[in-house]
Order: sequence, then C-alpha cells, then structure tokens
Amino acid sequence: MSKISHRRALLLAAVVPTLLVAGCAASTDSQAMKGEASPASPTGMMSPEETGTGMESGTPTGSPTGTAGAAQARSAVQGFFDAIKSGNVDKVTSSFSDDAVVALAGKATATGGSAIRSLFQEQLKNKDMSKATHTIEDSRDLGPQYAVVRARSKQGGDAYRELFLLADQSGQWKITDLMTNKAS
Repeated sequence: MSKISHRRALLLAAVVPTLLVAGCAASTDSQAMKGEASPASPTGMMSPEETGTGMESGTPTGSPTGTAGAAQARSAVQGFFDAIKSGNVDKVTSSFSDDAVVALAGKATATGGSAIRSLFQEQLKNKDMSKATHTIEDSRDLGPQYAVVRARSKQGGDAYRELFLLADQSGQWKITDLMTNKAS
C-alpha cells in the first residue's frame, strides 16, 4: 500500500464514523439512527455563503466551517457542481486528484483520471444536468492539508447524499474521494 493510500485509508477510517455519529446526534428524530433520510434540505442551488456555517443545529463542530481549508474545499466542491451542471466533462475531471476514487450510487467504483472521466461521460450523456440542484451542508478542516465536505443533490426525481474528501495539492484543493448514495 502506498504512503498516500495508507494516509487516505486512515483518514477515511477517522472521518466516516465521526460524520455518521454527528449526523445522527444532530437530529432528535429516531429515524436518522435507523439510516432513514434526514429532513429535506433546500432544493435551490446555493452559494457557500447562503448555505450557512454548519452550526445551525447548535452543536459545535470539531473544526469551524469558516477556516481557510474548509472554505477552499467548499469552493472546490462548488466548482465541481458547476461543472456537472454545465455538462463539461473536462472541468468535472479536473476537480479530482490523479489517484482519486469515486463511488457513485449504483455504479462501479472508478479509480484514477481515465476511469473517472469515463464514469462522468456516461453519467452526463443524454442528461440535462442544468436543472440539478446541489446544496453544500457542511465543510470541515481535517488538518492543514485535508478537508471533508457533505452535500445533497437532486437530479430529476432522485435525491443523493454526497461525501467529499479533499486534499490541498500544491495550493490547489482537489477531490480525492467521492461517495454518494440515494437518499430515501
């Protein structure tokens, strides 16, 4: 296992359980504990400034959303969403690191630039993504080089939850991991 893959595995092992616990703790609805969908979020496309700080629940996060890394990671994810809406596969692909891993709901996992390009070419083919809505719900620093961003999207009649891990690569934030699932 390469040093980068090892760091990514450790990062995922630390982040995913934390986000699951935080998501369940933020809701008083027992359905969240059973894996049910969280209450609906706004469906209009919002800028990072409009979506708030992630502190609306009154529960402080481990790292403030307003920190520099989280804000830059949030901006990178917004750029990814803008590229998706425009249908520009080149811009979508350039949002990812060279060794990124993408696990979209219902699709085989794509690893690396060419596999990610193929995946999104298929996803964007014959689909009008300009009407899709994306809402960034939370962004957090995971140290000076890493950040996590949670979002929700609605494409046609389908709603998705998304988890992005990002890394600062020579001053540019790139998505290293993306996992989505359908919200019920």
